[in-house]
Amino acid sequence: MRQSRYALALGARSRETQAPSLPISRSVMKRFLILFVIFLSHSAVAENLDDIKAFLSSTYVDNRPGASVIIVDNGETMHEAGYGLANVEHGIPITPQTIFRVGSITKQFTAAAIMLLQQRGELSVGDPIEKYLPDYPTHGHEISIYHLLNHTSGIKSYTNIPGYMNAGVRTDLTTEELVAVFKNLPMDFAPGEDWNYNNSGYVLLGAIIEKVSGQSYADFIADNITAPLGLDSTLYGGRQVIPNRAAGYELVNENTIVNAGFISMTQPHAAGSMLSTPADLANWNKALTGGEFIHDSSYESMTTPANLNSGETFPYGYGLDVGSLRERRMISHGGGIHGFTCFSLWLPDDGLYIAVLTNGATMGADPTTVAKKIAAMYIGDPYPVRQAMRLAADDETRLAGSYKGLIYGEYPLEINATDSNFTLSIAGGPAQTLFAESRELLFMKNSLNYIIIEWEENAAPRLLYHYEENEPPVVLEKTTD
Repeated sequence: MRQSRYALALGARSRETQAPSLPISRSVMKRFLILFVIFLSHSAVAENLDDIKAFLSSTYVDNRPGASVIIVDNGETMHEAGYGLANVEHGIPITPQTIFRVGSITKQFTAAAIMLLQQRGELSVGDPIEKYLPDYPTHGHEISIYHLLNHTSGIKSYTNIPGYMNAGVRTDLTTEELVAVFKNLPMDFAPGEDWNYNNSGYVLLGAIIEKVSGQSYADFIADNITAPLGLDSTLYGGRQVIPNRAAGYELVNENTIVNAGFISMTQPHAAGSMLSTPADLANWNKALTGGEFIHDSSYESMTTPANLNSGETFPYGYGLDVGSLRERRMISHGGGIHGFTCFSLWLPDDGLYIAVLTNGATMGADPTTVAKKIAAMYIGDPYPVRQAMRLAADDETRLAGSYKGLIYGEYPLEINATDSNFTLSIAGGPAQTLFAESRELLFMKNSLNYIIIEWEENAAPRLLYHYEENEPPVVLEKTTD
């Protein structure tokens, strides 16, 4: 039967009149699926970026010291912005061009300089330090450059000398004078026996760089790193005038901001005297990880956990922490110096780099937490948003008392519980308020760290302080009721 023109117009054809179908090739279908996945991925990234921008805008306010932030995804800058004020007195806002002191992020420049000298055949990380510093007392031990790089030397850190960071750091010192501050102090442990974060070790690395190269540490970094790599906003700090430099501030109480105390930049030396911007740090990370500056094998050494004499390892390489974020490998480091704090992280498997530089030490918005939250949001695996609740009266009574432990095996950690008030302090620092999320968990606002409460049936509760992913918590035992 012949079909009507109307039926044919609707596409209803008889078997005899149907046109042969054109099969879609696998390559075309595969291309379509790839484009569709890319579209979904870009949509998710855009949504995540919106969340990140909202988070940053709520974290930093316009009329206070703030931060400069960069997010780089496989070489593409996804977000770069300043928040808050670079200079509170003059109302100057932070921009991506604002230059900050970066404290201990300096250590990765120092470590990379050592690797460069090793590549040139001018030293070896296995060399004993007396080869270059013959007058340095090693107390009968063999201390190698390797021990200095990964904080396993046992040398006492001069920044831990009681009172030194308040008064001693105000004086301009030569490298030799700075080394003299700590050279005769007793060792904390034999080289390789333990790990302890150590600024003295990096001052000695700076001294070795000066001895081998015949240049000052500042000139060596400028001539061999920042100038060749075009890091025009990265430099060794001092008394020179630096355009776009941020002023550093500290928070005395909730409503009082003061200028940070003075520190001579000769004192942090190769452990912490550099200044930079997030963009320069991103370009530095690209050069460091991409083989532009040092060999891939050298960077691998920088990111290999430290070996202890016992055969154990510690998650720190040469000037870089080796850890994880949301089950992803993370290479990172932070910095803190009078009025400034910062943190940068690199997720190599994702090609994601983030840097957060701040000019408001003790302002509550810890850059480590901010950077990690940004990274987790960006990769679509955000940290939980915790809500506070009130514990039952009986639980508050059982929990009341003081709990003590040691973080990094050295720094005292104390938690005090009185009725519904819980506080935590580290190394005698300011008390931070803790909140209960549940009967088993306490947390701090503006921090990813948390405390698990282990209730014992016929004994005092134990508290477990979690401060690093995939690392064992600090155990705090009750000392007083």
